[in-house]
Amino acid sequence: MFYKLLPIVEKELINNKYFILTFSNYEMADQCHPGQFFRLKNPQQNFPILPRPFSIYNIQNKQISFLIKIVGESTKNLFETKTGENISLHGPLGNGFELVKNKKVLIVSGGIGYAPFPFLLKKLEKAKDEIVFFHGGKGSKDIFSTKVINFTEDGSVGKKGLVTDGVEQFLQKNPVDVVYACGPQMMLKKLTEICKQFNVDLQVSLETIMACGIGTCCGCAIKVMENGKMVYKKVCKDGPVFDGYKIAWNE
Repeated sequence: MFYKLLPIVEKELINNKYFILTFSNYEMADQCHPGQFFRLKNPQQNFPILPRPFSIYNIQNKQISFLIKIVGESTKNLFETKTGENISLHGPLGNGFELVKNKKVLIVSGGIGYAPFPFLLKKLEKAKDEIVFFHGGKGSKDIFSTKVINFTEDGSVGKKGLVTDGVEQFLQKNPVDVVYACGPQMMLKKLTEICKQFNVDLQVSLETIMACGIGTCCGCAIKVMENGKMVYKKVCKDGPVFDGYKIAWNE
C-alpha cells in the first residue's frame, strides 16, 4: 500500500459521462491485483475532503489506469484536471478477485461496474480460461467495448434489455464454472438469484461509499452470512470482492 502524489500521464475522454486517468509508477503497478482499488483526490481542491475509491481499470507497461464516471463534485474535479497535474493516490487497497485456471468463466458488468474487468481479463486470458463477457448499460454512453456482448435498456447498442436477462438465457444452455460481476446492487442481487439456479460460483465486487478505505471507520459495513451467522464485513478491507451467495442482499 502506497501514498503517492503522481502526475497524470494520460487523460482519455470517452464521452461526457466517462473518462480514463493514467499514472506511471513501477512500485504501485507491481503490487496491483484485479479487483483492488485506489483512493484518488485532486490535492488542489479543498472539497470534498476525503479521496474517492476507484477500481483498477488496467495495468500496462507499469502504468495504472482508472475508468471514472462523472457523478458528483469529486469526480467532476478529477475530470477537470489536465495531463501533467498531480493527483494523490492511496493504494492498492482491498481484496480482489480469486483467479482460476483452465475454467469456463462468465464476466458480467453493469455501467461503471465495467471498470475492474479489463485488468482481470488479462489475467484470466493468461491463465487460459474460456471467457464470455456480458455488459449492460442504460444507453450507448455506458458501452465501452464492441468486443463484449452488450445490452442497453434503450436498445441503442447491442441487444435491448437487461444484462441479467441475457445471462439467464446463456446459462440455460452453457455450463460455466465461475461468474465475476460488478455493477448496481439490484443487478448483483438478481444475478445472485440466477447463478444459484445453475449452481455457479459467484464473485461480486461491490460499489459503495467509503470514507477511510482501510477498515477503520466502518462506514462501508455490510451484512454477510459466515459460519451460519450474520456478521458485518467492511467492503474496503474485507472486500470489495465477496462471495455473492453470502451477502445479505435484502438487509
